[in-house]
Parts: sequence; structure tokens; C-alpha cells
Amino acid sequence: MKHYILAALMLSSQYASAALDALDANQLSNIRGQGGADLSWSFSLNHNLPTNTTEVPYEYSCNGAGNEFCRLAFNVSNRKDASGNLYWLVFKKIQGTIAIDKFQLDGTTVTTSAGYKTAMKVTFLDGYPIQIRNFGFEALAIEKDTGTSDAQKGYLKQTTYSSSHESVFDRGLETGFTGLNMHGNLALSGTMKFFSCNSTATSRC
Repeated sequence: MKHYILAALMLSSQYASAALDALDANQLSNIRGQGGADLSWSFSLNHNLPTNTTEVPYEYSCNGAGNEFCRLAFNVSNRKDASGNLYWLVFKKIQGTIAIDKFQLDGTTVTTSAGYKTAMKVTFLDGYPIQIRNFGFEALAIEKDTGTSDAQKGYLKQTTYSSSHESVFDRGLETGFTGLNMHGNLALSGTMKFFSCNSTATSRC
């Protein structure tokens, strides 16, 4: 009895696999269908999450003792002084949120010199602008290490303007020579299509 069951299973699997036919590139390019996805995207750096989940984050999250850990710093060409202390270009209080509520991902067909090509299409819509919230940094400064320990790194140095500084605007803020802040909506409309070509083809196949 077991032999009959095994033979029946083998026969049914062979029959099922025989129904699967391979498709070449030309056959695949002739297939038409509908489908896609509506996507949303958000990038947030050093911002508190709002209590209202429909809002885009915009409030700075590092006020107080944590300011030195909300920075971006890099050393250019390993620049240092005679004692080996590194110089750092430091973006202080760096923060920001960039969000888009909706963009679309679909399949499409493009016409090239080689014929029709299946492609992936990304669509941006006027009605769903890119939302930029409190994006930038408070001060850009050049800082120098004072030793080799972590606490002596220039990018962790905390210096602020005094309460009697000649510039009223700068009083109490971190020292630096420039700042940047962006807050607004960027409308973007259009599509991008991605498709493959063979290695010997031109830029448009």
C-alpha cells in the first residue's frame, strides 16, 4: 500500500512541475499588469516625537546637559597642532526632520531603441510636499582637542556667549561663526523611471 501512495505522490509532483514553463526576456516584457504601492517616509534627527502622531517632529530633544551629544564633527585631512591635538569642524545643536506623506511606486513600460522595457516608476505629487521642519544647526565652530582623553576632545567642548555679549541675539548661545535653520514645504512633482540595459548599449539602450 505504501508503494502505491509513494508512486502517486511522485506522479502528481511531476505533473505539477510540468505546468511551469520558463519565460524569456521578450515574453516577460510583453506581460501587462497593474500594481503599485503608496509610500511615506520620515527622517528625524535629534527631535522629540510629538504627542499628536499626525504632526511632523520639530522640537529639539537635547536641551540642557546633552547638547554636546547632538553634534556632527569631522577632522579635515587629519589636521593637528604641534602637540598632536586635532582640529574639528563642529556643527553644534544639529537637528531636523524631513518627511513626505505620500509618494508612489509603480511598474511601467518605457520605449527605447531596443524596444519596450519594463521599468520601475517613482512618482512625487504636488499635493504631498516634502516637509522640512527645524532643519539645521545653531553654530558652526572650529574646536581643538586639549588632550587625548574622551573628555578633552574638541567636539565635546561646551562654550557659550556670556549674558552681556555685545550681540543680544547671541547671548547664552553656543559659540560659533554661522548657523542654519530651514522650516517649510518643498513641492516636488514628477516621475523617475528605472530600467535595465545590456552592457554594450548606449545610455538609452
